[in-house]
Amino acid sequence: NDSHIYFSNSDPRWINATKPSDYPPIYAVADGLIKLANPRVNSYYNVIDHTNYDPPWWHVAYTINIRFATVGNVNINFLYSMEPYVTLEHRPKDFFDDFILVENNQYVEKGDIIGYMYVSPFSERLTGPKSPHIAFGIFRDQQGPWDVYAPAIFTEEIVNQFSELYRNPSEGWNSTSYGNDWSRGRGVPTGMGWMISAAENPFGDYPLDVLMYNGVRDKELNGTAHIDSNSLGFDQEDLIIGLEGHGDFLSDTYSFANDTRIIIASMGGPAEFVQIVSEGDGQRESTIYSTSPDQNFAISVSPSMSAGSRAFRVSDPENWGWAIAVAPADAVYRLPGDNLPEGSCPPGCPPLP
Repeated sequence: NDSHIYFSNSDPRWINATKPSDYPPIYAVADGLIKLANPRVNSYYNVIDHTNYDPPWWHVAYTINIRFATVGNVNINFLYSMEPYVTLEHRPKDFFDDFILVENNQYVEKGDIIGYMYVSPFSERLTGPKSPHIAFGIFRDQQGPWDVYAPAIFTEEIVNQFSELYRNPSEGWNSTSYGNDWSRGRGVPTGMGWMISAAENPFGDYPLDVLMYNGVRDKELNGTAHIDSNSLGFDQEDLIIGLEGHGDFLSDTYSFANDTRIIIASMGGPAEFVQIVSEGDGQRESTIYSTSPDQNFAISVSPSMSAGSRAFRVSDPENWGWAIAVAPADAVYRLPGDNLPEGSCPPGCPPLP
């Protein structure tokens, strides 16, 4: 129910940055009052605890809020949570304070620079698919901590730009700055929200497949997602078969003269992908991949599959969408997150502050 904008750790525009203003600027999305934590340290040193994970880890974020509207007695705020995925282990605790340019209760206008987004070198970033980003959303005072609403505050032009990025990252899906949450936007239609529940809709108490405009026109929008089988990880010239669709599906039977490998992507679960192998006068079925109910986007590559004749059957009862790509077993393939540089931790993160 929030949105993310990601930043590359290897982008030449800030890879040699030495001061906050060398990094990406953060703009006020609307006129309003800045609301920072009291004391201010809780805005520039916000510890996010994941020590219940295996291996345990944590990181430090910094936050800025803009109060931009009031409905009755309830204030409406725009939240910025800057999450570089660093622990600041070798930096002062107030390091991010210089990246916040505003004071509590300061009035700002739309387009003002209110801060900068710190993007670390890879050696300082946490290990794994943890990509530096700004999480942003709309929330109402006096609500629960998870009552964040889709940030439907941008012009159609800006939403189109966001959408082009989340479907086609500027460094591609094999970026060394890849983060797991990138997959949240893969194949999703243009909008600032997808499959929005009534509780997440800032315009009314009803769900929406796509949130793009004002909550009214959006009721007519098609929320169908689409995954391109050409983009799953094989080089296009190596692709033998590409299949994509929504709902249940049974393919033709294909004859493969040589061993093959299969990449499968699913927009949501439950889903099951089965191969039907022709053997003599009969057939043998086996599951290649499956996803559980409520699982979001997932992608998987099979081991080498022997030559022969086979068909593919897909079970996609919720019509989330899927794609299948088949290539020679020795074809080069790349899945998101396969080429991430080593980071600072985990394992071995410093003790939680």
